[in-house]
Amino acid sequence: MVNGASATHHDSPIGTCLGLWMWSAVGACPRSRHRELHRAAAAVRMALLVALALVAAAAAWIPAVHAVVLRLRGGTVDRAITVGHAVDTVLMDGVHITNGVAVVFDVPAMLPGPLRIELRDCVCGGGAQIYVRGYSGEPASDRSLEVSVSGLSGGHCSLVFVHNLPAHTNVTVRDSTIATAGPMRYSQLGGLTDAVASPLVLYATSLLQTQLRVSNTVLRSLQAGGSAVHIGGDVDLLSSAVVLDGVLLEASGGPTASAMNVTSSSRLGLRSHSVFSVTNVSVVSSGGGLVLGERLAVSDSVLRFVGVEGSVASSLVRCGGGTVSAGGWLDLHDVWAVGEASSVASLSGVTLSGGAVSIARCAATGATLVFGLTITSGTVTVQCNRAGGRVLQSSGDYRMAGLPSVSVVPCDGCAAALACFDALTASFFDCVCGCRAGGLGEACLPFDVPPARFGGGGGGAQGRVSGVTLTESVTVGGGRVTACFDSVVFSGPIIVAVDLRSMDAFDDALNVTLRHCVLAGGAQLRIGGLSESTARLMPHVL
Repeated sequence: MVNGASATHHDSPIGTCLGLWMWSAVGACPRSRHRELHRAAAAVRMALLVALALVAAAAAWIPAVHAVVLRLRGGTVDRAITVGHAVDTVLMDGVHITNGVAVVFDVPAMLPGPLRIELRDCVCGGGAQIYVRGYSGEPASDRSLEVSVSGLSGGHCSLVFVHNLPAHTNVTVRDSTIATAGPMRYSQLGGLTDAVASPLVLYATSLLQTQLRVSNTVLRSLQAGGSAVHIGGDVDLLSSAVVLDGVLLEASGGPTASAMNVTSSSRLGLRSHSVFSVTNVSVVSSGGGLVLGERLAVSDSVLRFVGVEGSVASSLVRCGGGTVSAGGWLDLHDVWAVGEASSVASLSGVTLSGGAVSIARCAATGATLVFGLTITSGTVTVQCNRAGGRVLQSSGDYRMAGLPSVSVVPCDGCAAALACFDALTASFFDCVCGCRAGGLGEACLPFDVPPARFGGGGGGAQGRVSGVTLTESVTVGGGRVTACFDSVVFSGPIIVAVDLRSMDAFDDALNVTLRHCVLAGGAQLRIGGLSESTARLMPHVL
């Protein structure tokens, strides 16, 4: 196929017909080079649109037991399209989506069975929207869905998941940079206004036994009042997982912008062993941070923020109302609020009713760590947190930092309440969670989620290397207080890095010692420092 599109009907002549038509469209001999280029570009754009039109038209005579595989490679889509009827597989590879158009993947119109939508190295701009549209009611039970988005680059566009997706849906968004540089006109959603400008939107969707994972991705909103992630119209997780890992969330649209925004009228609900996990995420916002709305509901599920660092105007995590009920776990671990006088979390209006809250190794530049939580039943367990430049050690310290009723675990201790999801934990021995059937990872969670890349360790752990020759690159940090190299030879083209950011911020001092060491054969020793904002949270003695 020549730089364009194909739509292949299994065991039918459709692909051949489209191929011959597109060859004739771009293969004619023009009278001049300029005219040739002009005609070729127009032909490719027309080829994409006509190919999609032919797929829709062909669906009228394609038997229901067959399917169309739609492949678009290269070219430009500058008119609104809807893909669904008689299709079971869509591949868009290197396609440019422009002119503010809507590309809609209509899941209910697709064929029963396993469905796949893949966007690879595509570019979107000009206010374009890419929709994965589910069912307005109960999803059909005769299909599953796989959505893969990789290498998506967008200066002004939005990726939207709307309405109820089939059970057993798996969505991955990775290695992408998506931005909304201005207002968005969400033509397929009446509930969103132009004022909402978000590169990733979850809207009025119920996820059943579904996973949505975003990794190694930048989500950026530049529009006033916009957010990097927008959640609206009630989003419910039932035995499902939403995981953001290794993501930069940036919102620079003034004081009303936010890194993640659950609208105040919308419910974010987690039930039946669901997980909403934000790990290894950086937040930069001119307004709010991770805003969870006013109708949060967590039961028999986990809401976790692990390895999160953010610079916001007030609280990094904010929730204006909701309940953490029986079996629910709100886990804040290694969350650093580095904004001027900011706190880790504001939970005003949130009620702990039979659930659990754990706060460990978090740090706030302000004197308040977490505040506003109402406790009717359940436990709040804390360990080794820092607020206002000091490590909190006693119940009195935590009362002054906004938490009147806590169970304090020493910095060098451990507890199941800090480390394990109780519903899937069978035992806790030697600081290790033993999982029941269905429990995964170190914390026995219902789904496999990434650990924090920074932090850990702690409790005065020592990092000592003595009397050896190092021939491989290594990074030292890992929650330690001391990094000591004594009579060590660094040999060969290697890099030995001491990462201050990952050392123990909860001790009074950090110590890095090199004694009688030799660098040979091009070896490098690097001591990685801190940003100005992060340095405010670290010990004052190095």
